[in-house]
Amino acid sequence: MTPQPSKHQPKPVFVDNSVAAQRPDQYVELTVDARKVLADWKSSLLAHELLDSNGMVKGDDHLSESRLEKRDAVRSRLAAQQPLEKPILGIGIFDNIEIGSGSDILATLVMEGVTHLPVHIRKAQARDFDPFKV
Repeated sequence: MTPQPSKHQPKPVFVDNSVAAQRPDQYVELTVDARKVLADWKSSLLAHELLDSNGMVKGDDHLSESRLEKRDAVRSRLAAQQPLEKPILGIGIFDNIEIGSGSDILATLVMEGVTHLPVHIRKAQARDFDPFKV
């Protein structure tokens, strides 16, 4: 069973992803509905590591040890109000969302009840993300 989101978590603090910060001419930030992002990402070949077959975030008991360590690190940073890097999203070869960086952050925040979060995307793909914008 997937744990319910925490109602008392502090609001996340975000910083620019280091990759996007190094190439500001190629990336733009936008705020997305994280639930819609995960629903689209579930068809990715990598989504099985964090999502179940229905596209729901896996509970702690269903993660690999390394994924659980990453989730715990996100939770610790969140609780301490330490900044989290904004995930980097893109459109994959099958026209679905791919999470290039920050999948553990995105999935953990959704699990903790965060539904809208800032991400980086390539400027050239901005229109592809219109359905996911908040």
